Amino acid sequence: MRIKLFATFCLAASCLSATAQTAMPPGHPSSKQLMAAEGVMTSANIARGAADVCHLDAAKIARFRDVVRKSYPDAPDFDGEWKLGLAQAQPTVDRFEKLKTSNPAEYKKETGEACPAIDRGMDEVTQPQ
Repeated sequence: MRIKLFATFCLAASCLSATAQTAMPPGHPSSKQLMAAEGVMTSANIARGAADVCHLDAAKIARFRDVVRKSYPDAPDFDGEWKLGLAQAQPTVDRFEKLKTSNPAEYKKETGEACPAIDRGMDEVTQPQ
């Protein structure tokens, strides 16, 4: 069940892989830019889950965002892509909110598995190299 929090992200990444490999018309962002944009949106999805589902510290999430910005310098519009990624996570956040009241045991199980993994992952990403 840990995967449920990331299901949205995996689907988006798969779609990008197929798109990024096709020829782009002149003036269209490069596949490198598209991949960077997708990375930003996926990271924002994770940040939204970390904030709204796992209730992780806002400072940790801000550090994560800073690392993501540095990791994807080819993103054409980092702030716009981040905002879009946050918005795309809304159905996942809504599902967890509904689960919290409709099936508290399942909510506790899923968040108990996913949230520590997200917390550790953010720690790993934001540690100085």
